[in-house]
Parts: sequence; C-alpha cells; structure tokens
Amino acid sequence: MNSSARRYRHAVVIGGSMAGLVNARVLADHFEKVTVLDRDERPEGPEPRKGVPQGRHLHVLLEAGKRVLDGLFPGLIRELQREEGIKVVDPCRDAVWQHFGVWKARADSGIEMVLCTRPFLEWNVFQRVKALPNVEFRERVTVEELLTDAARGCVTGVKVKGPGGEETLEADLVVDASGRGTRAPRWLEELGYGKPEEEKVGIDLAYASRLYKRPKGFRDEWKLLVQYPRSPEGWRAGLISSVENDRWIVSVNGYFGDHPPADEAGFLEFARSLPRPGLYDYLQDAEPLTAPVTHKIPTSRWLHYERLPRFPERFIVTGDAVCAYNPIFGQGMTIATLEAKLLGECLSEQERRAPGELRGLADRFRQRVPGIVFVPWFMTSTMDKHYPQATGERSPGLGALQWFFCRLIEQTSVDAAAYHRFLRVLHMRDGMEAMLKPGMALPLLAYAVKSLFVPLPQRANVDRMPTLRA
Repeated sequence: MNSSARRYRHAVVIGGSMAGLVNARVLADHFEKVTVLDRDERPEGPEPRKGVPQGRHLHVLLEAGKRVLDGLFPGLIRELQREEGIKVVDPCRDAVWQHFGVWKARADSGIEMVLCTRPFLEWNVFQRVKALPNVEFRERVTVEELLTDAARGCVTGVKVKGPGGEETLEADLVVDASGRGTRAPRWLEELGYGKPEEEKVGIDLAYASRLYKRPKGFRDEWKLLVQYPRSPEGWRAGLISSVENDRWIVSVNGYFGDHPPADEAGFLEFARSLPRPGLYDYLQDAEPLTAPVTHKIPTSRWLHYERLPRFPERFIVTGDAVCAYNPIFGQGMTIATLEAKLLGECLSEQERRAPGELRGLADRFRQRVPGIVFVPWFMTSTMDKHYPQATGERSPGLGALQWFFCRLIEQTSVDAAAYHRFLRVLHMRDGMEAMLKPGMALPLLAYAVKSLFVPLPQRANVDRMPTLRA
C-alpha cells in the first residue's frame, strides 16, 4: 500500500521479536508511521538476544506460518533456502518421529515446514522490516504504562523509559507483542477492566540445547529426528534438527523437574536415556560447536482476553502475550504470524466499514483470536494433561478423549494416510472437524477396537526407525 493510501497516523508495537516484527510489517501497510519498542539492544548479526532466552533452542515454522511469511515477505524463505541453507522440509517424508512409543510412517505429503535457528530467521525478518521507510525501531526501551483518554475507554499511547529517561508516545493503535512477560493483565486491571481469565497447565519443563557440526559420513537419511515420550510412563524427549550452515541443533528435555543437565557428560547421558535406536546414536560422530544451554518453562497458559466484558479501544494483544504454548510442539512463531495476518484483515475490514476510524477494531480482533489459538492449544494441553503430574483443570470426558487421541497417534505408525491427515490439522491446513470425517474417523475407530485385543508391538511400529517408502 502506498503512503497516500494509509489511513492512520501512528502505531506502536511493544516487543521486537518475531511477533512484533510481523505485526510491524502488517501495520506498515495501514499507518503512516510504525514504532517498534524493544527492551534489548539488537546485536549486529543473527546472534541470540538476552531478551529471548529461548532463542538458542530449535524453532520451526509450520506450514501455515510459512504461507503467511511468504505473503508478507515474498521470496524470503526461498532466498534463505538457496543462499543460506535453511531447510524447507516435508515433515512426513523428511522427519523420523517417535511419538507415544511408536515410529510414525514416512511418505510424501506435500506439506512444507521450515527448520532454522531462531536468531537467524528473526535477523533476516528484522532486516526486511527495518528497510521499510515508515518503520522505526527504538532499543533499550521499556513500556511503563498505557495512556488513555479521560474516560479510560480508549488507549492513546504509552509511557516509556529509555536511555534518555521517561517520555510519552502518542499513538492511534498500541499492539502488545511483548511475549510471556506481558504487563497487559496488570494494565487492564489498573484501568478498571479486570484481569483476563487465565487457563494454565503446569508442566515444569526444561530443555538443554547445543549446536553440532553435521557428521561428514551422515547419509542425509532425514532432516529432523524427534523422540517424544509415551505418556504418562515417560517424560523425557529429544530431537536433532538440520539448520542453516550445515549444522545440527540438538535438544533434550524433561518434564516435572526431571531436567537435563547443562554439562557435557550430563547432556550426553540424558540423551542416552532415550529409547534406542535414536538421538544418542547419531551424536557419536558429531562434533559439538557450542556448550549446552538450558531454558525452563514452568507452565503453558492462555489469557482469555475475549472473555472480558469490556475492553479498551485501540489496544491489541497478540502472540505469546495471549497464549504461550508448551514449546516442544513448535507452534509459537506460526501462531504469531497468523495473528498478524488476522490483524491485517481486521484493519482492511475497518477501512471498508468506517474509513479513518479505529473504533471497534480491538474488540473484533480479540474475539477472533481464539479461532486461531483453540486447535493448537487443545491438542497440546490435552496431551500434557495425560500426565497426572500436570496441573490444570480437567473437563469431564477428557480421559476418553485422550484415549482416542493416543490411538490416533499409534495409528500414524502403520497408516501413512492417517498420518498425513493428522499433519494437515497440526500444520493448520484443516481444522479439528477433519478428524470427524468418515475417511479419518472410521479407520481410527477400527484401530481403536483392534487395540482392545492386540498388544501394541503387534499393531504398531515400536522399535524400527522408519525408512522412506519408495
């Protein structure tokens, strides 16, 4: 959109990580000026940042997120794939995945996902957003409070603290993309709106990650190796992912206080504890490039802003500031991009409804966010609650649902079509209703009945790392 077509003056984005960057890109099409406020001082290259402690660990971009990023930055992914070696893979063909005690089948699915280090992708997105003439970045700045009109019904800007002291920034729209550390619940309560309901699952998760040089003798038989535990008996997991510059990123993690050590011997011993064959076997010939680093996630949580009876005008909350998932499922960046796309759609609708007016935008956005959040939250929280140690409210019928969900996961080891349909939901091509269609529901029902009479090793692949079918 050219500058003459932009209908609004100034938008402020709180947070300069991936959620903040993609929202700034969307807002740049609608506002004369976009200011991104970041607590960190950004490094000179694709290096980890203090304000993003999870940045040293693997991040993936699911297919839905890749589609949005391709739309916002045409050619970016293919350019990084061609020139920098990031991996665009078919998760059904290029990954070997042990999940709930079984190895999933492998076949071509046509689905694409992106494997990379978080700092590398974020740096390249940052470079493209920074190049936009109407976007300004301000570093080492914290937002102290929201500014409102006299009736406290409309957000009019923010009060910030930075190297030059405190100041106020007026804005037509404020977008909170500050992540898990968001102050939005406190701000809303102070303004008289109350705090949003919090849905929380306690997982006491920690993971340790490090980079390796890919072994020269590796035959490239997979791009991603994932070992998830069979709940509730096990809660240790691990993965090896190909990333840019011919490297591997290796992570091991454990729930409920069974956390991986950060020292060399402890890291390898934790990897050895995973089922064999698997991750540990491939590390024997790989050269470590970095020491292990750890990160802890005590809970996943969803702040239900959509349930508040009132909400201030011209204030948007997005990304992890709304819903922060269990990170081992790799959904966070994808959800952030989808919510940025939603904001762009809401702004375009707003311009058709009432040109130059933002009243009603914030309310429509917050009411539509659950349509993006619900399916990934439902899938991951359902499985996390399969552990009795996990805290969080359990609804009636959850046990039966978990039983069928576990049968579906088992079925994916012997039925490539079932795995493909599962991936379509996981990568947000299809909604949960796809699992109720006869083509998916009837084979699952037949497998579930079989599971009542046939032991797991005789009905699913529990011990053979799968090869790609011809």
